[in-house]
Amino acid sequence: MSRIIMDVTQLAHRSGKITGIPRVMDELAKRFRKSENDQVTFVSWVASQQEFYEIDFEQTLVRRKGVIYKQRGSEATGRAVTKDPLPLSSKQSSLLRQAAKKGFAAAKRISPRLAESIESRAVKARMGQYDSITFSKNDIFLIPWGEWWNTDFTERLLAAHQEGARVVQVIHDIGPTVWPQFFEQLEINPTTYNAKILPICSLVLAVSHNTKRELIEWLRQNKLAVPRVEVFRLGDDLQVSKSIKPGDSVFKKSGLQGNDFLLCVGTVEAKKNHQLFYYVYKLAKARGIDLPKLVIVGRRGYQTESVINIMTKDPEVKDKFVFLFDASDEELSWLYDHCKFTILPSFHEGWGIPIAESLARGVPSLCSNTSSMVEIAEGIVGHFSPTSSDECLTAIQAWLKPNNLEAARKKTKTYKQFRWDESFKQVDDYLGSL
Repeated sequence: MSRIIMDVTQLAHRSGKITGIPRVMDELAKRFRKSENDQVTFVSWVASQQEFYEIDFEQTLVRRKGVIYKQRGSEATGRAVTKDPLPLSSKQSSLLRQAAKKGFAAAKRISPRLAESIESRAVKARMGQYDSITFSKNDIFLIPWGEWWNTDFTERLLAAHQEGARVVQVIHDIGPTVWPQFFEQLEINPTTYNAKILPICSLVLAVSHNTKRELIEWLRQNKLAVPRVEVFRLGDDLQVSKSIKPGDSVFKKSGLQGNDFLLCVGTVEAKKNHQLFYYVYKLAKARGIDLPKLVIVGRRGYQTESVINIMTKDPEVKDKFVFLFDASDEELSWLYDHCKFTILPSFHEGWGIPIAESLARGVPSLCSNTSSMVEIAEGIVGHFSPTSSDECLTAIQAWLKPNNLEAARKKTKTYKQFRWDESFKQVDDYLGSL
């Protein structure tokens, strides 16, 4: 049986709610953990050591007690694992104690290079009680995301490939490549990482057919080797113990009770095109159209404060927008169940989980007519151009008519939910084919 090594670095270090790509990692990791057919090792990247180390799954990913690595011999002896940061032996920590007497902050000011050296040696001493991962021939190394901004991470993947491991990379989208204007321009970016890693992959897993097409086209344009690329579908079942009405003061102040608002779910960032809502509501105001309030759920993304400020400070429409930056899954569940319908105006999506989640709960969804969003549920989802406030307003108005909304709900009931168990099976079957 081939050993599957799954990188869960970003998930292991995640604090707060698990959303977006970390959620995909979490859903797959939990199922790999339960699988009786797979031999799986979960690892996290330690940048200072330029190596991957095995983590304790239960403590790190289930109980969320921080990144906890497995000690040497823990499998054989059943010894407890220790939380990072780790205690040092007296000999190992002597340098740190000496620095502490003088004041480590002062040491940094006086000699930054010496302080950095001390820190590096301390980390090395802490990690000395753990074994880094040694790759063997035919290991399957699954990378659900990857630390693309870390050149050492990239080089270690290349080395793992040379050591015989079969690298499997998940591609959620290539937005920074096809829509560079919406992303921070960095010297090291996902495009740089993809150019080095994808050609050596034994398998690339794309989350949509559109992402697969865009990826292959980009590889060919850049005269890079095209690996085997397969598509797996993300799950859309949002599982919570119970739904809870949002307790945020902003929501309470809005006066919303249920079935009196529209809902948009997703990180508030330029690519998601929330600014279109501003123009739609301004256009509606100019035409004497009174639209329901719009609840926008999602964390703050890259360079979005100006858009948020405009939407929440314009006297004409500011009361129409309710931003919830920290809603829980339980609150999101309530919002799905009590909105009129959902709407997503993104310019580009690798998949579009909020659309599928909405449909899975029987809630109609309007979204842009671009990228992967048109393949989620053809004939069920309503579409509009993300560049046209007129089209978007027309689509919203149409579904606000009771007969039209009822028809949309009936059509939505024909949607076949795709569960995370099915998503995992697709991934597991692809790995099995290697």
